Parts: sequence; structure tokens; C-alpha cells
Amino acid sequence: MQKKHAEKPPMVLISGSCLNFDKERNTILDLVGELEWGCHYQSNFECSSVGKTMGWDFFHMYFEMDFIRTLAQVHPKINKEEGNILEQQFLLWLEKRLKKMNKEYHLKLVETPYEESKGFRIDPEFYRTEENLWDLR
Repeated sequence: MQKKHAEKPPMVLISGSCLNFDKERNTILDLVGELEWGCHYQSNFECSSVGKTMGWDFFHMYFEMDFIRTLAQVHPKINKEEGNILEQQFLLWLEKRLKKMNKEYHLKLVETPYEESKGFRIDPEFYRTEENLWDLR
């Protein structure tokens, strides 16, 4: 039996919380629409509610990795943010962008796409032996 992999591109999952998601969803969609328009990219962005707990509405945002890379080229400030990977830098930049709009969202990076590797990438034929190390001294 053959496995069928998802045909969707790798997505970055960001979890967030706010006080009234029904009202704030349009603000999020407008912001992402402006970003898409600014970098001439049509993304498959998704924003959906997860649920409500103790007065907080929780939601998920799904971004394509190619969209984030394109944004980083158009907005070089993304690469100047603190963070080890581009996804973290994008999240911090997005939070600052939302705070400039006087929106108080709490965002967190949940999932990042990764490359799957099978086994070692180093070729065992090219390991150094004791004789090679002695010759290098």
C-alpha cells in the first residue's frame, strides 16, 4: 500500500489568544491581506478559532513558508529580530506590527516545518583514521 503525502505546502502554525476573536479576525485578515498585497504574493493563509476558555478566545494562524521568505525579502527588519530561525523572527516582527495597531494578541510559535532525513548524511568512506591523523601532524 502506498502512502499519499499531503499536497499542501509546509505551513507554520502560530497559536494566539485575544478577548473577542469574532471581532478581531477581520483585523488579522486585513493585516495579512496588506502583507500579501505589499509583496505581490497570494498565500493560502488560514485563521480559525480553537475555542474559548475563561474569557479568552484562542485561535490558530497558518502561514506558508514561502510567504514568510518572500516577506523577509520585502521587509528586511524581519531578519533583524531576535530569534534562531526565520519563523521566530517573523513571529516577533508580527507581534510588533500588531502592537503598533494597538491590538493586544498573545502569539506563540507552535509548529515549524522541518526536513525529514533518513540516516546519516556523512559518508562513512571519508572518515579519518589514525593513519590519516598521524599524516596530518
